[in-house]
Amino acid sequence: MENETLLNIQKAIDGDSNAFSKVYAKYSDDLFRYAVYMMGNIQDAEDAVQEAVLSAWRNISTLKEPKTFKVWVFKILSNRCKTNLMKRNKHPDILPVDEYEFLVETSDENAFISVELKECLKTLTPPDAQIILLSVIGGFKSSELAEIFNMEASTVRSRQKRALEKMKTLLS
Repeated sequence: MENETLLNIQKAIDGDSNAFSKVYAKYSDDLFRYAVYMMGNIQDAEDAVQEAVLSAWRNISTLKEPKTFKVWVFKILSNRCKTNLMKRNKHPDILPVDEYEFLVETSDENAFISVELKECLKTLTPPDAQIILLSVIGGFKSSELAEIFNMEASTVRSRQKRALEKMKTLLS
């Protein structure tokens, strides 16, 4: 994590809303993509991100280490998405399939690849697909994903490896 981001996170912890806005701007696209994946539509994703970011701002003073901000805020968002899905009587681990185009940014020439990728993601179990997407979209390490999903890092790595092998087989 770059020094400027860490400095802004520390300022946010100290109550600087402007610094928090800068940090949020850095992660907003990734948060939104993840929320679309979890919620299945844009409006619910926007609501979940808004609620998660508000919660993060209200509780930023409890963050002990600035370098853990990204994991912390994604965990808040993941929990918010699951809560909102349960309120709608939907299982939080069901993959929504209607708005995958927001998960992977592609140009027109890569549209075919995007369709293939979407189809591969549908074949994975929901937790495995989430692990793949967060490692790709958010650049999370297995130790960070382990914290988000409350599992051992070795479990994350083996799930990730199996999922990638399955995707490789399907794409070849």
